[in-house]
Amino acid sequence: MESENIINVPDYGVLVESHIKRPPSADVRHRHNYPSILYVVNGQGLVEFDNRKLPVNADSVIMLEKEKFHKLSDRPRKSMTVFSLYFDTQTAGLNKYIVDYLFALKAPFELPLYYSENIKRHLRQMLFEQNTKPPGYKLSIKQNLSLAILQIYRAGLEQAKQKTSQNPPSSRERVSAVIDFISQNCHEQYGLADAARLGNVSQRQFTNLCRNLTDRSFIKFLNATRCKKAAELLKQSDKSVAAIAFEVGYEELSTFYRAFKKIYKSSPMLFKTGS
Repeated sequence: MESENIINVPDYGVLVESHIKRPPSADVRHRHNYPSILYVVNGQGLVEFDNRKLPVNADSVIMLEKEKFHKLSDRPRKSMTVFSLYFDTQTAGLNKYIVDYLFALKAPFELPLYYSENIKRHLRQMLFEQNTKPPGYKLSIKQNLSLAILQIYRAGLEQAKQKTSQNPPSSRERVSAVIDFISQNCHEQYGLADAARLGNVSQRQFTNLCRNLTDRSFIKFLNATRCKKAAELLKQSDKSVAAIAFEVGYEELSTFYRAFKKIYKSSPMLFKTGS
C-alpha cells in the first residue's frame, strides 16, 4: 500500500511539524511533494526506502528527496518522536551545494550530541515562530532552517571522516571531537561540565584527556583558543578591543584582559599597536 502525502508549504518555503504520535500515513509507504528532513528526537525504529531497511535512533537525521517513497516503523516499546522539515530550496534561500551534498548521502546518520543540541534549538525556535508568528517570523524560520542544515552538513562531513572505522568512537576520540568542536565555536559559553557532557564522559575524565590531547587543562585550552582568535582580530581588523573580546566569547572585558596578558605578556591594546 502506498500513499501521497500532500504538503502545503507557506509562501516563505518552510514548514515544520512535530509528531509525538506520527500520522497514519507514516505507517505505509508514502512520499512528499517537497524535499524533507526527518529528525528523530527520541525512540528507535526503522526507515524503509530504496529497497532497504535502515535502523534509526535518537538524534538520527533522514534526508528525503522530493517524491521518494519511504516508511517509518517503531521498534516495540520504542516509539519515535520525529520533527519533519519540508522546504522549497529556492524559496527558503538554502545553499544548493549543501542540500545536494546531504541528499547524496543516501542513508540516515546519527548526530553527535554537540551538533544535535544546536539543531534542536533551531527546530524549537522554528516551531515557536511558526506557531506564534511574531514580527519577522518568516525571516527567523528561514534563518534557523539554514543554520540547522549547516549543522547537519558539518556533522555529515565529520561522519564521512569516521566511516572507515566500524567501532564506536572511544572516550579519547569523543573528547578529541568535542575539543575540535569547541575550538571552532569558542565564542559559545561552554564550561567544563558542558564539554564533559558533550563527550559523554565524567568531568575528571574529560580533564585528563584534554590535558593529554592539548597539554592544557580545559580552562587554559579555552582561554588559549579564544585569545589566539582575538590576537588575529587585533592585528587584522579595526574592531575595538571590547568588540573583539565579546566576539571570541568573553562577556567581561576584565576577564579577557587578564587571560590575554597571561598568554601574550601584553595588554590587548599594546599588542594591537605593537607598542
